[in-house]
Amino acid sequence: MKLVIRVFAVLAAIALAVSASHAQTLTGAQAQKSPQADVFLAFEKALNWQGIDAAGAYATPEKLAEMRVQIKQLGADSFKQMQAEMRKATPQGEARRKQIEKVVVDGDNAVLTLREGPNVATVARLAKTKDGWKVGK
Repeated sequence: MKLVIRVFAVLAAIALAVSASHAQTLTGAQAQKSPQADVFLAFEKALNWQGIDAAGAYATPEKLAEMRVQIKQLGADSFKQMQAEMRKATPQGEARRKQIEKVVVDGDNAVLTLREGPNVATVARLAKTKDGWKVGK
């Protein structure tokens, strides 16, 4: 009887480990309306229209620190120019949401893919934190 219980316990542990590590792929409307999509779109909008401080609410501390270093290297004027260009080039609202092709969720990490053209895709990495999903490195 003890052997049967041990075998069952081992099989249950294996089943839990396999299901816990299995990535889930969301596509279409499911990806576009996902919490990861909501965070990415809010991050992008805040960054392009308000700046890094506003975008920081949707980013991990590591991503925010990385962005601050990049902006310091670019210079404030170059960053403002990049913002203006992104506002012109990036569709807004539902048009941008519809570009979200898929979200692959693997535990506390996710990868969001936007299709911006036949040969152009943007990939964003997200991490689940104690405060919810955030754009990460």
